[in-house]
Amino acid sequence: MGYSKYCFDVDAFAADEFSVAAFLEDCRTHNPMETVHQDLKDFQTSLENQLVAIINEDYAEFLQLSSKLKGVDEAVSSVRLPILAILKRVDLTQLAVSQLQSKIHHQLKTFEDLRKSEQDLQLSIRISEKILLLEELLEISSPLDEENEPVSGEAQDDPNAEDDDDDDGFDNFETIKLGTNNMSAAETCARLERATQNLVQLELEFYEGADIPTIQREEKRLAVIEETLLRRLETEFATEIFPDTFYSRDHTISASTLSYLLRAYVLLQKSHIPEEMIGRLLVLPFAEENVTRGRLDGRVRGSCEGLQQIYDSILEFISSKFKDILALPICQGESKCSVDILGNAIWKPLFDIFATKHGIIFQAADPDRFHQSYTQSMRFLTALEAFCVNETMKMRFRCHESVVEFKEKWNMDVYFQLRFAQLAASLEKAFGVKRDEQIPDFALNGPSFLYENSRALWTVLRDCWAEHVFLKPLVPSFSKLCLQLIVFYISIWKAPLIDAVEQFKNGSKIDFNAVPLYFVDNEEDLICAGSDFHILNQKIVDELFPVVKKKVEAFVDSSDDFVADFFAESLEELESCCWTAASIMIAEECKKVLPALRTVKGQYQMTNKPPPSAPSSYVGSIISPLREFLGKWGIHFAGARKHELFQSILDDVCDLYGSLSMELLKSAMELEESLKSRKMQRNLSSSLVGTTKMSDTEKMRRQLLLDLQEMQRQVLELGFELESCPAFQHANSSLSSTET
Repeated sequence: MGYSKYCFDVDAFAADEFSVAAFLEDCRTHNPMETVHQDLKDFQTSLENQLVAIINEDYAEFLQLSSKLKGVDEAVSSVRLPILAILKRVDLTQLAVSQLQSKIHHQLKTFEDLRKSEQDLQLSIRISEKILLLEELLEISSPLDEENEPVSGEAQDDPNAEDDDDDDGFDNFETIKLGTNNMSAAETCARLERATQNLVQLELEFYEGADIPTIQREEKRLAVIEETLLRRLETEFATEIFPDTFYSRDHTISASTLSYLLRAYVLLQKSHIPEEMIGRLLVLPFAEENVTRGRLDGRVRGSCEGLQQIYDSILEFISSKFKDILALPICQGESKCSVDILGNAIWKPLFDIFATKHGIIFQAADPDRFHQSYTQSMRFLTALEAFCVNETMKMRFRCHESVVEFKEKWNMDVYFQLRFAQLAASLEKAFGVKRDEQIPDFALNGPSFLYENSRALWTVLRDCWAEHVFLKPLVPSFSKLCLQLIVFYISIWKAPLIDAVEQFKNGSKIDFNAVPLYFVDNEEDLICAGSDFHILNQKIVDELFPVVKKKVEAFVDSSDDFVADFFAESLEELESCCWTAASIMIAEECKKVLPALRTVKGQYQMTNKPPPSAPSSYVGSIISPLREFLGKWGIHFAGARKHELFQSILDDVCDLYGSLSMELLKSAMELEESLKSRKMQRNLSSSLVGTTKMSDTEKMRRQLLLDLQEMQRQVLELGFELESCPAFQHANSSLSSTET
C-alpha cells in the first residue's frame, strides 16, 4: 500500500520480525501521535470492510452447497448400517485367521522340532554305525558286546583282572593278534587307512552334533578309537620299517604298504609321527654307525678326505631304503598335505649330526679343504634332489629350514679372504722378478709371457674361476677381485711406461735407472712389455671371458653384457705405448743406414760410369731392422695394427730418404752447373757443351729412384704397400721429375 494513504507502510505488519515499539518509534519520528492514531483506525476499518466482503462472498456459496446436499444425511444413514455389519464380519474373520495362523505356526514349530530330532537321530545313528564300523575295523570290543557277555564267577575272582589297565588299551590283544596273523600287512594297513577315513568323517559329524546328548555320550568311545588307531598305525609302521626279527637285515620296506599308513597320518594331520619314527629308527642308527669322525678324517686327521665316502654311503642307504617310498604321491605334495620324508625324516637328523659333531667341515681355516668339502656337499644336495620326482618336491626340499641352515653355515667370507690373500700375494711377489734374458721364438713355440708378473697375473685371473678355487656364491666377490688384480697390475706399469715413451717421442734418451720399475733395464724390455700386454689382453678375451660368461649366466640377466662391461680397464693403452716406442726405435735403426746415400755421389760424379741399372747394395740394410723386428714380434701384428706400425716407421724413413736425396742432387747439380760455366768461359766448342750424354746428376737421380723402388719392393714382400706413405709419394715424385 505504501505511504500514499497512511503515514506508515502497511507492508510492515506482514514482516516476520514485526515489533510494535519499533513501529511506533519510527512513526513518531515523522508524524504526531494523533495522526498515527487516526491512520491506524482508518486502516483497521479498511481491513474490517475487506473481511466482511470476503465472508459475504463465501456465505453465498455455502448456502448454494447446502441446498445441493439436502437429503444426503438420510442416504448416508441408510448405507452406514450395512457397512458396520460388514466391518464386524471382517473383524471376526481376522480373528479366526489369526487363531488359525497361530495354530499353523505352532504345528510348524512342532514339525521343525520333530525334523531336527529326526536329523539328530539320523546323525546319532550314522555316528553309532561308524563307531561300530571303526570298532570292527580296529577290533575293539563294543560296550554292547561287553554287556551281552556272561560274567562268570571265575572271571570275577581272577587275580589278574586288575592288570587290564596295563594292556595299553588293547583289552582284546589276543584276538587282534590272531586276526592280524590271518591277513597280510598290506590288508591290515588298508583297513587302518579306511578306519582313518571314517574317523575323519566321524569327527566332522561329532562336531555337527556336539550339543546332542546321545552323541556326547559317545565321546569316550571316540577317544578310545582315536587312541587305538594311532597305536595301531604306529605299531604297523614300526613293524614295516623296522621289523623285530632275526632276519631284519634282509627286510625290504614295502612302499605300497607304507602308502596306506602315510595317507592315514596325513588325514589325521600327524605327518610328523612317521617322519620322526623313520628318523629315530632308521636314519639315526645308520648315521651313528657311518657318519663318524674316523670315517670323516680318512687317512689324515682333520683332512675331511672321507666326506665323499660318507655322502656316497648315505646316498646308497637312501636309494636302497627309501627310493620307492619317496616316489609315492603322498610324499610329493605340499607340506600340509604330504609327508616330508626326505627333508624331515632323512636330511634333518643327518644335518643335526654334521652340525653338532662334525663342524670341522664348515671351517675355512684350510681353503683347499673348505673348497673340497663345500663342493662335495653341494653335489650331495643335488644328488638328494634327484630323489624328488617333481618340481614341487624339489622346491620344498630346497626351502627346508635344515637345508637353508646347512648352506648358511659355510663361512664364505673367511674363505674368500684367504683366497684373496693368496692370489694378491703371488702377484705382488712376481713384480720383484726380472725377465729371462733369452727371448723364445714365438713363431716356433707360440706366444708366451716374458715377465713373471704378467705370467702371475694370468695365473691368478685363471685361478679365480678355476674349479679348485671358484665357488658359485662368491661370483660378485671373484668378479671384483679380478678387476682389482688387473687394476693393480696396470697401476704398476702405467705411469713409468708412459713417461718413458714420452721421453722417446721427445728425442731424449731414457735413463732407465730413474724408471721406477726394477725389472725394466733397456729399450728391449719395453718391447717385451708390449708383447706381454698383447698376449695378456688376447688371453683374457679369448680364454677368460668364455669361462666367466659360463660361470655368471645363472646369476645375471645377460652374461654377454656382463662380460662386455667386465674388462673396463684395458691393456690396449699400455700395449700401444710400447709399440709406439718400438716404432721409434726401429725407425731410428733404419735411418742409421740412410747416410749411405752419399756413396751414390761418389760413384757417378765425374766418373763417366754408365747409367745405373740395378739398385745399390745398401738398400737391403735400410729395412733390415724392420724385418728383424717382424721376425721376432710379428706374431702380435695383424690388420690395422700392422698397417699402423709400417706407416709410422716407413713414413719417417721415407721422409729422411727424400730429404737426403734432394740435398745430394742439389749439391751435385750445383757442382755440375759450376763446371759447365767454366767450360763456356774457356770457349769450348759448342759440340762439347751441347752434348746429349746423360749428366752425372741424372745418373744419381736414377740410382736414387732405383734404390727407392727396390725399398718399395722389399717392403711389399713384408706385406705393406709403400705407396700409402705420403713421404714415399713425395720422394718418389721428386726423384721421378726431370728437373731439379
